[in-house]
Amino acid sequence: MRTSNQIFGAAASFLLFQAHMKFPPDYPYSPPSIRFLTKVWHPNVYENGDLCISILHPPVDDPQSGELPCERWNPTQNVRTILLSVISLLNEPNTFSPANVDASVMYRRWRDSKGKDKEYENIIRKQVSAARLEAEKDGVVVPLTLEDYCIKTKVKPPEHSVDMTDFYDDDYDLDDEDDEDDDSGDGDYEDGDDSGNGES
Repeated sequence: MRTSNQIFGAAASFLLFQAHMKFPPDYPYSPPSIRFLTKVWHPNVYENGDLCISILHPPVDDPQSGELPCERWNPTQNVRTILLSVISLLNEPNTFSPANVDASVMYRRWRDSKGKDKEYENIIRKQVSAARLEAEKDGVVVPLTLEDYCIKTKVKPPEHSVDMTDFYDDDYDLDDEDDEDDDSGDGDYEDGDDSGNGES
């Protein structure tokens, strides 16, 4: 089974990533795979677009990988947790185990120079521009600011106001009715006629 996803990430600016998520027949016992359709220059994305992220690695013990078993796939993961992990990775690459060594080296130079080395940033800016043009063709609005990115819920005012006085009637006297019911119901049942449990 395949599904297409559109992921917004803040890599120097907001960028629309298009990706395919492929689910194996034994999902959720085996992890899905993710391949970016958008060209992505990132330390954890292979040249062909395949994403390298621990959460999508099979749950086997592999001492050579440097990953703990708890960092790998488990059946409690779902599409939401996967996409949250992907967005997190896009914003904070794992340079200890890169899929794209060149991108990792450039990213570390950019990070260590506190943005003075512009090589990585320039590549990302070109990708942002290309992705925006592609998004416009598809009719997708890419957020430009954090405020645009975060969805703000709008509370609709009620269509008509409810008058709470309709629920209470101060003129209704419950005590009088209870007295009348007690008087009229005394002789209706004899002791032991009905226990209330359906048995007579």
